[in-house]
Amino acid sequence: MAFPTPYYSVQYQSQPPLVRGVVLRPLSVAEFTESCEQLLAVAQRHRCPFWLLDGRADAQERPLDVYEWLGEEFMPRVRKALGRIPSLAFIAQPEFWQELQARNYARPSPTGPSAAYRANWFTSEADALAWLHQFRPGIGGAA
Repeated sequence: MAFPTPYYSVQYQSQPPLVRGVVLRPLSVAEFTESCEQLLAVAQRHRCPFWLLDGRADAQERPLDVYEWLGEEFMPRVRKALGRIPSLAFIAQPEFWQELQARNYARPSPTGPSAAYRANWFTSEADALAWLHQFRPGIGGAA
């Protein structure tokens, strides 16, 4: 199932379970937050906490309040909606990833049962998928 817009594509695959979001062009802040809501709608429909988010087409840094909204409001809401800790693998252009690291925006998220989410940043899809694989129960990792 796909959920396309002119700027973002969301698809679900069942084997292995994965919600894949792909930025199609640079996003405004409004489009960025709308894309997050699209991801949640698809993930909730399929009860899938494993997300591969390809943002390589968008190297725009967001205002700090957008990152705060993600971590403090959106991701706790995602965990509540899915009933599990979501695992998000972000793919970015190497230069953008380095900029985010320099600003402490691209750190791996806290882990453990009380964490609202697990997230990490990558520059290759293969590395991102390998990281997600460790969290899939019965496939390679924990629940």
